[in-house]
Amino acid sequence: MVKPSSITYKQKVLIYLDRFSNLENDDRGEKPEDITQKGIAENLNISRTHVSRIVKKLNEEGSLKEKKESVKGHHKKLKTYYLTSQGIKKVERLLSELSEIKVDLVIDSEEKELSVTKIEEETDGEIDALTALHLIEDSKDNRIDMEELTPKEPVVSTEDAHKVEEIYGREEELKEMKDWLEENTPVMAVLGRRGSGASTLASKFIDDVEGMHILWIDLKKVSVQDLEDKLSTFLDKIENQEADLDVTDTIDELLNKYALLIFDDYQEVQDEIVHFLSRLLQEFENVSEGKRSLKVMITGRVGTPFYQRFYQQEQIERGLVKEVKLSPLNKDDAQRIIGDEIKEDAMERIMMFTKGSPLLLKLLREGKEEELCQITPWEKEQISLLMYLKTKRKE
Repeated sequence: MVKPSSITYKQKVLIYLDRFSNLENDDRGEKPEDITQKGIAENLNISRTHVSRIVKKLNEEGSLKEKKESVKGHHKKLKTYYLTSQGIKKVERLLSELSEIKVDLVIDSEEKELSVTKIEEETDGEIDALTALHLIEDSKDNRIDMEELTPKEPVVSTEDAHKVEEIYGREEELKEMKDWLEENTPVMAVLGRRGSGASTLASKFIDDVEGMHILWIDLKKVSVQDLEDKLSTFLDKIENQEADLDVTDTIDELLNKYALLIFDDYQEVQDEIVHFLSRLLQEFENVSEGKRSLKVMITGRVGTPFYQRFYQQEQIERGLVKEVKLSPLNKDDAQRIIGDEIKEDAMERIMMFTKGSPLLLKLLREGKEEELCQITPWEKEQISLLMYLKTKRKE
């Protein structure tokens, strides 16, 4: 008898596309994105690259045909995919084999044994055959409890995150961060000079993240043992039980969680933390793209010494790490912080001193001379000059 774990991605694509067979001759409007490579990849949790290879092979075998059609949400026509008569016959044979797989379905504490091909009808469309196969492929008892599948509120632990009161500019960087969530790259490093606002930007970013478990860890405040304890506690909350796992098993479990870890303020940290993050990156390398859902974001200094970095250029090139380097704010965004009414010549001199640093601009606006003195090489006379320049208003 066929086993759930033996179903190949090619077979899954055929079963998936079978449900859209009635769309091929429907000329009433735009087609859904579901029958494009992007839709297939997202619905089956396969990388776009893998889907591209699969549809090409199925096309060559005569099981699939492609068209170029108008697709909802897209200006240009995209490639869409449909089963051929040969593909339909393959699906019929496959579904006949799958009908031999039995599932114990639990709904409202009542258990019923049925064929995996009947589960969609029994659950009123909530679980189709492909989803059922995914749920039981690593299971020992082929049991699906509908109550366990009910979405739960994500675990969010962000007590140490910066409170975002305002943010200027950075629209492109925020878009890049949002796009990264949909990409296969597991790690993003947001790097900038001191006061560039990397931590603030990350805080703003997570405000708009929905449906993910989120853990924020301030690396200035933790030892490697604290870090491991925080990850363990985070996993326990996600799974609603105490797993009592070692750190390696904790990481393994987190890799397939729809979760976001943010390690804030990475610069010259303890060697143990460098090694920990290197090991975490190695775990990502050891797991295939389709099996990892975890995302990791690091905020830190662009000038962190080479020997303190936990990743190398080759890992960027291989798509394991993506860097976002924060440039200084431009004059328009800087002026929005200081105030639009300041004279242009005064603003130019302020930019010369602050180099577009959001932190320095905010401290200057708020008149915090002592803090400016502590974190900059400026003399008191220079700070006094800046305080004077910010009072020069346009007439």
